Amino acid sequence: MTGPLSEDTSLRHRQENSLFYLAVISILILRLCSYFMLSEVVVITQTFKIILRLATAGWAMLILSGYTAKQKSFGFTFEYALSPLLYTFYLLLGTASLFWTSSFNDSVLHLLMDAETLFFSYIYIKLIISRNNGVISNPVRISKITATSIFIICTGFIIGMLINPEKFYRYTHGGEEARLGGFIINPNELGMLIVIGIATAIIELKHAFNKGSKWVMMALLLYSLFLTGSRSSMIGLLLIILYFATQSKTVRMRLLITGTLLLAAPYVILQLFIKQGNVEEVLNMTGRIPFWRDLLSINFPREPLLGYGYMRIDYSDKFESISSYAGAMTHNTFLQVLIGLGLVGLFIVLAQIAATIHAIIVNTDKDKKRLCIALFIPVMINSFTEFGIFGETNYGIMMYLFIVFSLSLKPVTRFVRIKPTNATGSDTVFRSSAIT
Repeated sequence: MTGPLSEDTSLRHRQENSLFYLAVISILILRLCSYFMLSEVVVITQTFKIILRLATAGWAMLILSGYTAKQKSFGFTFEYALSPLLYTFYLLLGTASLFWTSSFNDSVLHLLMDAETLFFSYIYIKLIISRNNGVISNPVRISKITATSIFIICTGFIIGMLINPEKFYRYTHGGEEARLGGFIINPNELGMLIVIGIATAIIELKHAFNKGSKWVMMALLLYSLFLTGSRSSMIGLLLIILYFATQSKTVRMRLLITGTLLLAAPYVILQLFIKQGNVEEVLNMTGRIPFWRDLLSINFPREPLLGYGYMRIDYSDKFESISSYAGAMTHNTFLQVLIGLGLVGLFIVLAQIAATIHAIIVNTDKDKKRLCIALFIPVMINSFTEFGIFGETNYGIMMYLFIVFSLSLKPVTRFVRIKPTNATGSDTVFRSSAIT
């Protein structure tokens, strides 16, 4: 009886794992799609985004409530509480800025979206940890969920590129360069997402039974990355590869990876970084540096301490730069915070990032540390040139909060009081009924 029962139990566990993976991957795909622009009609796009975000949060909560009902013997605590606490302070300062913001409606909208992202990220990571609580072998991996979800999305972009290039390509440099992402998503944001997919797929190589499928996955993701033409994302990929090269146990593999990168560097620089021979564009970061200089010299001195309000950089909707383009956001998450929430906001943000980095460094779980670094590098590189982890709502914020809650959320055993079993009834017995 023992053998068949064990086989039946093992089969049941595999089926449960497969169903859980299907659910959480579907949730993440829909969640990522909620950041896309799928219609030129603003009302349709906003409705689409609201429905998807509420649906994904509700779906995750529904599954989590099922695990919570079954596993009453354990709860959660915060192991590295400073990181989520400082992020909460950042949002509270943003809430306080509603009293002085240059646009109450815009600030409220961004606050609500970021608060909802915080809530979803907390529920989603808590759901995965709840599923893994007490599981010794074959736990559900965030790296597998992320890599698979991004691969499916990129496959959709590749198919869309072939069917409808006008919608899936964005034409820049006078229409001479086509970049994957098109009307749907900023190519640099898509590039960041692809690098996260490659990084988590590299992690999955360690666990995969069929490593060939992972290499195919990474090849398609790398092809998609080149199609985005994202220079910042390519830098992120380079850092990711160098990081995993240092993790290799053999010197031969480290030298092979480093040598390949050095050989490929000239081609990548000429074809991707210096587009159409325009070196000046690279040096001024496509107009970003003069734009930043004007912001710091003109707008920052006007509101240095508390800024213009949450996600605001001027008294009007756009900052009219003298030396560069007019913009509604800074293309740099740190400058966005500095102009929007002043020196006070920037101090909180820098402290929060420092707390997160410290939590990654001191964490003793090697797999968790590897995952957090794989997520942290792309979103941080993106933060220097695009929306970033403290900028306007994007899935980079969600990925960063995945790091925060993966590090801080920890299941703990609850001790339950049971009735005395001795004759006198004078003794009270406590016992733990959960494995942490």
